[in-house]
Amino acid sequence: MLKEERFWIKKLSFPQSVKSRQMIPSSACPPGQIRGVATTTQRNGQPYYAYLGIPFAAPPVGNLRFQPPQPVASWDGILDTQQYNNMCYQVGNDNSLETEDCLYINVYTPEAPGTNAALPVMFNIYGGGYVHGYAGGLYGPQFVVEQDVVVVSINYREIKHSSYVLKGNIGIRARNIRFLSTGDTVIPGNMGLKDQQFGLKWVQENIHLFGGDPTKVTIMGQSAGAASVTFQILSPGSSGLFRAGIAESGSALCGFAYQRNPVDTAYGVAAAIDPTFTNDKTSQELLEFLQSVDAKAIDNTADQYKTYAPVIEVEHDGAFITESMYEAVKNGRINKVPLVIGINSEEQIAHAADLDNLKKTMRNYEKNVQLLVSDDMNIDDSDTRTAAGEAAKEIYTDGLFQDDPVASIEFLSDSAYVRAIIRYAEWQSHYTDVYFYQFSYHGLLGGNDVSLDGLGKVAHAEDTKYLWSKVSGTDLSSYPASDITTLDRYVALFTNFAKTLNPTPETTDLLQNVIWPKASSDQYYYLDIDENLQIKENPREFSYRKWVELYDTYANEPLISY
Repeated sequence: MLKEERFWIKKLSFPQSVKSRQMIPSSACPPGQIRGVATTTQRNGQPYYAYLGIPFAAPPVGNLRFQPPQPVASWDGILDTQQYNNMCYQVGNDNSLETEDCLYINVYTPEAPGTNAALPVMFNIYGGGYVHGYAGGLYGPQFVVEQDVVVVSINYREIKHSSYVLKGNIGIRARNIRFLSTGDTVIPGNMGLKDQQFGLKWVQENIHLFGGDPTKVTIMGQSAGAASVTFQILSPGSSGLFRAGIAESGSALCGFAYQRNPVDTAYGVAAAIDPTFTNDKTSQELLEFLQSVDAKAIDNTADQYKTYAPVIEVEHDGAFITESMYEAVKNGRINKVPLVIGINSEEQIAHAADLDNLKKTMRNYEKNVQLLVSDDMNIDDSDTRTAAGEAAKEIYTDGLFQDDPVASIEFLSDSAYVRAIIRYAEWQSHYTDVYFYQFSYHGLLGGNDVSLDGLGKVAHAEDTKYLWSKVSGTDLSSYPASDITTLDRYVALFTNFAKTLNPTPETTDLLQNVIWPKASSDQYYYLDIDENLQIKENPREFSYRKWVELYDTYANEPLISY
């Protein structure tokens, strides 16, 4: 991907006369002037304009580390925003772009500078399990900007990454210091989410200069990006910053999106750097210590501390979220905006690539069925937890998990993603328009060659290949016609929603004259996106309602995740 990105940067070099047309006057776009590049889409040759690496907040270094984002200082002259230069720290991805100074935003627009267009805006939050990713790379805008939409992508703070592990029924990944928290107001946490929120405020103030309409902003994201979309819907501080959301394969109710022991982790990180640092130190002393060390020293604790994620903050000015995510959406304490949300047909099908390792993993569950039950069900009694674990197993198999890879992967998909996504959508549908989908089309463009008879074929993140081009462009000439049609449909559904708040505002041949109905508690409709589009009812019908019954029987409220 790095090689392709450099090629793209080189390709976007233009004569000075072209570059100068991209200048945004400092009087209109504080705190300074910028210059972008003009190019055309690879597929249709449509002109568009790219502004790459615009600083939207002050570098979060020194005494701004672990602190909420602050306004960026003004600059003199003309700032080149013609190539992407910054990526937040990510272990396992040693890249020359990595830096703690990484709060930058990209804008791609089909409108030439100086015009007074008011196009819808799609604000993309990258995924990566709250551990890796950046605003370039996988999120090329070409297919979307061709639909007369302004695309914005944003970096938000991160520093750690290590391999995926399983613990209980929750997929846990190494997290990053953007979510380090002392459980008080010294390091309240959620800095990554606050960076996103700050970027949304930047959009409100500046997007009109790029041909965008600040009243027509749709936030969108996949996986952790989708969870972030729903976190923004849950945050009172995000009120008025967007009018709609699109969440692909994630929600704030997913187990990976909640950090359970932030204080222990924060002190543990300090002790891992300096063994003399003990937990009798105050939060302020901890902050000062962590602000004094090199960012790489914190980065190097990734293998030991793997549980960073969003937290529920104590009440204070500037808090992002201060109550249970589950209780907030259940009771309608949300920003009431319409939502498109959905799943892929088998989120964890990648486990079929190594059936021996899958069998080993599932054997551990057989040894202790209590591991099938999330800690967030709040079951303290051992016998009750065992009974809940047995009930969970019976949803999928009447034999042994290690002998049934289909049942095993279905369980892993539901537990890591599906159950929490469907539940979030179900609750929000009581208060806003919600359109639910399942992406079932498995084509060459998706890039996944792992499958298992009896399971859906579309893996986690596979659908994004049908929405975003590579940054350098994607040559579609070698792909089947059905791949291209599915791409056109997926892009149309999402851009229709950004434009009209309805993914199918009218019947069209492309969308096979389908009108996508809203989901509700009475009739849980969803759109199945396969080689043909079909309206169906009750997503993941074979397991979801059984999980609801299991929670109703065994879980103790209040809940946080699902």
